[in-house]
Amino acid sequence: MSDLQKLLSLLFLKSAPQDLSYSSRLMVQLVVAYVFSGFIVLQTTLNPEDMFAGILLGFFVQYVFTYLVLQALGRRSRFLQTFCAILGVGIVFNLLSWPVFSVLSDATLSDALKSTMSLVFLMLLSWEVLVKAHIFRHALEMKMFSALALSFSLFFISIALSQLLFPV
Repeated sequence: MSDLQKLLSLLFLKSAPQDLSYSSRLMVQLVVAYVFSGFIVLQTTLNPEDMFAGILLGFFVQYVFTYLVLQALGRRSRFLQTFCAILGVGIVFNLLSWPVFSVLSDATLSDALKSTMSLVFLMLLSWEVLVKAHIFRHALEMKMFSALALSFSLFFISIALSQLLFPV
């Protein structure tokens, strides 16, 4: 099974980060894809001059958070595969949320459609938090409740820093 198939399996909680190849090349490829997917999504929500900084912020927060958590819990050797898994699912969720952000940012569309898309966005966000918790659960060999706490922490740190640095 290819790494792409394993990443897609992660979305349905069928694989784990350790199923991915232990490869710096894979990580570089995922970083490039993450930056590209970030540009696609953030063009609908941020000013052009803030896009690159927004993408770097998202990348940096995920990198540092994942590294520090794995380091603190004595699992630093799992960083490469865990971070690849986090990036990989981040790319997929970026691409899935792009049409939602496009609809939400269009002032000409009806409020009913925007309400529906807001619910779709909430479902995507919930799914992403769950998938990242699944990744942390396997990487850290912990219970799902603790992994959910980590995943929510990552989410809230990302949102707080984004709002602090890029107020709407």
